[in-house]
Amino acid sequence: MNSNSCDVGNGDGAENPIDELHVVEARLLAEADDADDTDDAGNAGGTRIADTTDSKMPQDRAEASVPTTSWDTREQSIRRYFAMWETRDFGDLDGLFAQDCRYEECYGPVYRGLPQLHRWISDMLAKQIVDSWDIHEMMHGVNLSGLPMLTVTWTFSGREKESYIFDGVSIIEFDNEGHMCRVREFEAQHDRVFPYDDK
Repeated sequence: MNSNSCDVGNGDGAENPIDELHVVEARLLAEADDADDTDDAGNAGGTRIADTTDSKMPQDRAEASVPTTSWDTREQSIRRYFAMWETRDFGDLDGLFAQDCRYEECYGPVYRGLPQLHRWISDMLAKQIVDSWDIHEMMHGVNLSGLPMLTVTWTFSGREKESYIFDGVSIIEFDNEGHMCRVREFEAQHDRVFPYDDK
């Protein structure tokens, strides 16, 4: 797999061993340590505890090495894709997704490549009306390969034989060209209950 595409593996559960996470984490921490060989008083070899305002945090350093497409551009791509379901106009889909993309729906189906994505969308347009797909938050990050990733929380409302609504999270990874190359969706019940609240 080249460095330009998301490392999605073959879906057998072995594509992202935990050791890879430790290697990436150790590399990022080592980079942060190398960048700051002195403590706040200017003493060499000082120990420093970074906080969220520290510009040399590993996360900041990882984001600085992300491919050239801006975070705003990635966010707009996601907003355009969600809006396509409401307008039922998917004319720009090929400009948003990588040819070899992988799309994992929240209830199990997986689509590999743009041709399968187009088939799924065509099937859904024949039986489903999307009333709304509202985005709540977008959180920036990087995947284990160092490529940009956004975690998106949302609420989806649609109709088939009956109306339905549910909440969800999408983890969306981008390739070096700024195309979405992997989408993983997770579903949650929209109605919340608070079983331990005092009545």
